[in-house]
Amino acid sequence: MKKNNLIISVIGSNHHTATIEDRELLEIDKKDIKHSLNSIISNDAVESVLILKTCNRLEYYLLISRDKEPFDIISTFYKQERGIDIENKRDVFYIYNGAEATRHLFRVISGLDSLVVGEYQIQGQVRDAYSIACDVKTMDSVLHKLFHAAFRCGKAVRSKTSLGEGKQSVSGVASGLFLENCNPKDNVTIIGVNENTRIIASELKSAGFKNLTFINRTLYKAEIMAEEYGGEAYPLDKIMYILSNTDAVYSCTGAPNYIVNSQMLHSLAKRNIGPKLIIDMAVPRDFNTSGLPEHIKTFDIGDLKEYLSKQSEKKAKDFPKAEKIIEDEVKVFSAWTEFSGSELLEPFAEKFEITRLQIMDEFASRFAAKDMELVDKLTKRMLHRLQATFINALKKKNQE
Repeated sequence: MKKNNLIISVIGSNHHTATIEDRELLEIDKKDIKHSLNSIISNDAVESVLILKTCNRLEYYLLISRDKEPFDIISTFYKQERGIDIENKRDVFYIYNGAEATRHLFRVISGLDSLVVGEYQIQGQVRDAYSIACDVKTMDSVLHKLFHAAFRCGKAVRSKTSLGEGKQSVSGVASGLFLENCNPKDNVTIIGVNENTRIIASELKSAGFKNLTFINRTLYKAEIMAEEYGGEAYPLDKIMYILSNTDAVYSCTGAPNYIVNSQMLHSLAKRNIGPKLIIDMAVPRDFNTSGLPEHIKTFDIGDLKEYLSKQSEKKAKDFPKAEKIIEDEVKVFSAWTEFSGSELLEPFAEKFEITRLQIMDEFASRFAAKDMELVDKLTKRMLHRLQATFINALKKKNQE
C-alpha cells in the first residue's frame, strides 16, 4: 500500500471508558500478544500494528488504509480469535486517527492519561510493547518513527515538569492504602511476582513492615522475593492457609480467572479470620469480593479513581507546560509524516519544524495568548512556501 493511502489509528479501552468487567472481557493474556499481533497483521487493511497492554489499558496502534474503520478490524480479530462479538461494546472503545492518535500516545507515555498522573511505569510498558512488536516484525517505518518520537516526548515531559517527581505508580499508591489501614506488625501477603508486586514489597519494607508472605504459582520466584525483601514464600495451592493468618493482602497476577472466589472469602469471614484489607490490582481480578461484610475493605483498579483525584490536583499546575511539550512534539512528528514521501525534504522536515517552534517560543512573550494561533499559522505557511521554493529551485538547477 502507498503511504499516502495509510493513516495512523489507535483503538483502545481504559479506566476512563470501560468498567473493569468490560476490560476483563476484552483482556488479552500477555503470552498471547505475539499471536494476536500476527493475527491482526494478516488483515489486508493493516500495514503495521502494536499492542499496548497494562493493568489500566489495552490499546491497538495501527497503520491502516484510510477507508477502513479501526473498530471493524479489531471486531473481526475478537470474533475470529476469541469467539467474542464486541459489536455491542463500541461505546467502551475510543478511536483516534492521524494527529489525534499521535497526541494520545504522547499523553499516554508522559503519564497524563494514567490512573496515577505522571506514573513512571508506563514508559517501560510502552518500550516492552514496542520490543514485542519489533520481535514479531509487525512494525513498519512509520510506527517505528512514531514510537521513537513518543519516547523522546515522554522523556521531555518528565525532565522539564514536576509530573515525573516521586516515581508515582499504582503500586506506590496502593502502599499508601497499607500505611493508612495497617501497622507494621500486621501480617501482609503479596500474591504474584512482577514489577507491581516488587514495588509494593519495597515500599512496605521501607515503611518497616516485617511480616511479609509471598505467594506465587511458581514457588522459586516467591522464594526470591522473600529473600530480597524478607519474609516467607509459599506456592499458590497454600493460599487458603496463608489467608487465614493474613491481616492485609495485595494481589496482582496474570491469572485468567479468580484465584480466590467469594465462597473462600466468606468462609474466612464467618470465622472472623482472614484479611481485613484486600487490594486487587489485577485485570482480570484475582479476588471475587462480592457480598463481603462492610468491615473488610476492598480496592480494585476501578476503586482507586476517587482516592487518586486529590493527588492529581497537586500536579495540575504543570499540566499546561506538559501539554505544550506534547503539542510541539505532535507538530514535529506531523511535519515528518507530511514529507515522508519526499526524498529531498524528509531528512530535514523535523529540523525545520523544531526551528520554527523554537523561534515561536522566543517571541511568545511579545504576543497575546489569543494571537499565538495566528502566529502559528503564519509561520507554518511561510515555512511551507520556503520549502516549495527550495524544491523548485533545485529542480530548475537540475534541468539546467
